[in-house]
Amino acid sequence: MNLRLFGIFRAVMNAQSTIGAARHLNISQPTVSNAIRQLEDELGFELFDRMGNRLVAREEARMLFKESESMFLFADRLAGVAEDLKENRAGRVRVVATPQLGHTILPAAIARFVAARPKVKVVCDVVDSHHVIESTEAMAADFGMAVALEPALSGNLEMVLMDEAEVVCVLPAGHPLAERKSLSPKDISPFPFIALENSARLSAPIRTAFDSAGARYAPSIEVRYSETACLLAKAGAGVTLVDSYSAATLAQARAVKVVPFRPRIPVNVWAIFPKDRPRSRLTRALIEEIKAGMAGSGKAKGR
Repeated sequence: MNLRLFGIFRAVMNAQSTIGAARHLNISQPTVSNAIRQLEDELGFELFDRMGNRLVAREEARMLFKESESMFLFADRLAGVAEDLKENRAGRVRVVATPQLGHTILPAAIARFVAARPKVKVVCDVVDSHHVIESTEAMAADFGMAVALEPALSGNLEMVLMDEAEVVCVLPAGHPLAERKSLSPKDISPFPFIALENSARLSAPIRTAFDSAGARYAPSIEVRYSETACLLAKAGAGVTLVDSYSAATLAQARAVKVVPFRPRIPVNVWAIFPKDRPRSRLTRALIEEIKAGMAGSGKAKGR
């Protein structure tokens, strides 16, 4: 059945005349009359008695009109959903991220994203980099965010470079090294050092920097997450080396001092996607919000 013809039929029933229906639909009266005849032909029975220039609804028309109301309400709702999807106002997007990003850049980006799209549901899971990769590869997430990944992880994933951060030194406020313009491994080695455990992706390049400088690498504390290392530094347990995103929150609150580390260790920030899965409009829109946040003050900058 032709939904357009039913729409015209509905207008005639509401207006109780073809002229009123034509005026409501902003079409000609002959177009309305022709549509009613076409609908009757498709149905195989007459809906109206013709009495001069008037159409008088038969019982069949009244029954059909009553039953069609729910169909048109559904069609209106469906059109509304389609419009919301078109304008990125409805739907769902799931992102998995490492703590460096999930606890720093993502909250503000997601807040801006949902403020403009109150009908959109965002699911954000903060996990380690291995689970970011697994969830994205299994298509359990629309995309993942992580730092310090190898450029080629899997044939099932597509990696997009989002930003380049760097390793910085995080120190307690008032530390003897806090006012230095930059710090080297030899500067740091005499002080209690909070290190990332060996399984952390930044552990190897940091250790290499110490070895290359001939500096002693003897952590007094080892932790799994960069965020933990920063909190320990804030508490006065020692100094630490982390990516500049991890240091951002405490640095912006002036709870710690952040100093550039030399030699410079770049830290790439990646968005990863299932390779054979088209990106939804919502996914692309959220990625743009994250990029906007990265272009602002998303990461800590040393003095």
